[in-house]
Amino acid sequence: MPKPFTRMLMLSGLTMLSACDREPRPAEVIDSHGPGAVALLIEREGGAGPYVEGTPEHFRIVASGESFKSVRWSTNAGALESDAEQVTWTLPSAGTASLSVSVETESGQKADASFHFSVVASPLASSMEIDPRPEVTGSTCELAFDDAGKGHVVYTNDTHKTLWYASWNGTTWTTEQIDGPGFNTGGMFITQPVLALDAATGTPHVAYLKSTGPLPVATFRIGYAARVNGAWIRESAEAASTTRLGIALNPSQGQQPVIVSANNTIGTLRVATRTGANTWTSSLLPLTTSFLTGEPAFDATGALHFMTHQFASGVWSNQLRVVRGSVIDSFKVKDGGSNSPSVWNSFVWGQGPHLLSLANSINDGERAAIDDITLGTPLSASTVSSSPVDYKYASADLAYGGGKPVAVLRNGTAMELSTTDSQGFWTYTQLGTVDDATRPSVAVRPTDGTAHVCYQRDGKVSFQ
Repeated sequence: MPKPFTRMLMLSGLTMLSACDREPRPAEVIDSHGPGAVALLIEREGGAGPYVEGTPEHFRIVASGESFKSVRWSTNAGALESDAEQVTWTLPSAGTASLSVSVETESGQKADASFHFSVVASPLASSMEIDPRPEVTGSTCELAFDDAGKGHVVYTNDTHKTLWYASWNGTTWTTEQIDGPGFNTGGMFITQPVLALDAATGTPHVAYLKSTGPLPVATFRIGYAARVNGAWIRESAEAASTTRLGIALNPSQGQQPVIVSANNTIGTLRVATRTGANTWTSSLLPLTTSFLTGEPAFDATGALHFMTHQFASGVWSNQLRVVRGSVIDSFKVKDGGSNSPSVWNSFVWGQGPHLLSLANSINDGERAAIDDITLGTPLSASTVSSSPVDYKYASADLAYGGGKPVAVLRNGTAMELSTTDSQGFWTYTQLGTVDDATRPSVAVRPTDGTAHVCYQRDGKVSFQ
């Protein structure tokens, strides 16, 4: 195993300078999320990465199919230099800042929009990379915090198809390899890691898919790893062919690891339970009309919860499944949908008996919502409330902390953090440019209530 690499958050400007050598990025396009007949968005011109205090950022307002008669810009902080639909905004000190615009179109329509940005301090501008190695990293990453506020990330090295772990003490990132190909080690290529963290002890448990190439047609099995006494143990957890999986720890069994998995066809859901060192029991669930569409979650009694997509009597529906021993209960969350193997849901506990589910992605114009499931006894007495979050995003993740949900949403190369204000309305804070076709991960640090994300930017696993 490579020697762990330690990295301080404050670095020189070399990272940003090297980014300048890359090919020009497409403009970051940010939707206003505002009501009204005119849909406004702004384009960030010539910028990339996080929003750094003191930096002049250039924006242009756009309205589909409309030309502007007048445009007025304003901000709550920083300095503005405007020229009709274009503006240069010198960003203020670190914190959340707003840029607002009021327009009147040539057709006589009026509209207002406000855009909110997370501005970072200039010494942190080049500190976002978790792993500075030259390889491409972080197309997949998962972030979690333990009770002491220590950060934990698992991520892929996409150049070499290996699996890595990083920990953060608030100042320093430390990285180390978990698994991957090696000489006489029996290692394989790695993809799709998922993380379950024992928040009390800070012990990370990781499940992942492993195989030999060629990767496009490879058959993947499940690997498992945990960091125990400063070293990683690695085991084979499930021999069945797998394309999707999640991992959770059973609090009623001493944080026993359990992996829920399936492939992209109905009737393949399996549960694998670690019963001892390098010992797993696996069972195929009798859900012959369903496929797996969400992460697993345990309650305090040891009941296992997860989401499925079911086809019965000619109708598709989203179903919550609850497994207690050999008994499986079901609750229909909503009707609709299609036989799409790309469906996946973030699945987290809210306050009390509430489970929150959010789809990973939606089509342009599709209504997306957080499904707030209030669990009842019996399960059939449960209720669900759906709260729309946005009408377009390519990738998302969901967390809960401080008494409210927090979602990270990626549209193209723009990433934003969405949570609720004092009235319960969604707020959307821009975090900066990320790589397209990747999925960010969000978690709330319990020691200060701050939401953080891991993501890929310029081919590097990063943190903000």
